[in-house]
Amino acid sequence: MDMPSRRRFLALAGGIAGVGVLVASCHKTPASTVFIGSDDRALLNYLLIIEELQTNFYTQASITDYYGASQMELDFIADMRDQQIARKGLLKNILGSGAIPDIVTDLSAVTFADRTSTLQHAALFEDLAVAAYNGVIQYFADTSYALMVAKMASVNGRRSAYARDILNANTFSDAAVVNTNGLDQALTPKTVMVAIAPYIQTTFNYALLPA
Repeated sequence: MDMPSRRRFLALAGGIAGVGVLVASCHKTPASTVFIGSDDRALLNYLLIIEELQTNFYTQASITDYYGASQMELDFIADMRDQQIARKGLLKNILGSGAIPDIVTDLSAVTFADRTSTLQHAALFEDLAVAAYNGVIQYFADTSYALMVAKMASVNGRRSAYARDILNANTFSDAAVVNTNGLDQALTPKTVMVAIAPYIQTTFNYALLPA
């Protein structure tokens, strides 16, 4: 049977699938690059990337106990792991078929056998999550996501404070993450993606995220 012409293909695809689906399917992204989507889907997948990074971090930390960990510290890491699994599942459930595949992380910069390295990275990832959630909330077209995003940012803030306080008592925050008005920082999606890139092997096309 003769192959249909390109014009015929475009006509059929446009009539059957709709222009939006066709444009997405023809998006020029290398096969090895994960396109996170556009609009609210891109924003949710962006948050999913952050949650997966933290999930993988706390999962590894719970497997590789650092030397001298107290039971309180072990419980903290286990709780963070379980919370992350739930948060990742929530976002995947919201995204449905629009969710990106599981990412591949690179946590070689973390010395999980060392208390300082583990807890410093825990605080770092929590701080970035707070800044990411604070910075992204304004871009959602569907404002029903606002409450969920605000709640998750609040939880990340408390988790960061706890990790910092475990590492050094009474140092739950500092000027690097809280301004003179006592407010957490808010970073744009592309800024956060650059910050977490060293910890992720998966390559993303996030060109449609806000700068």
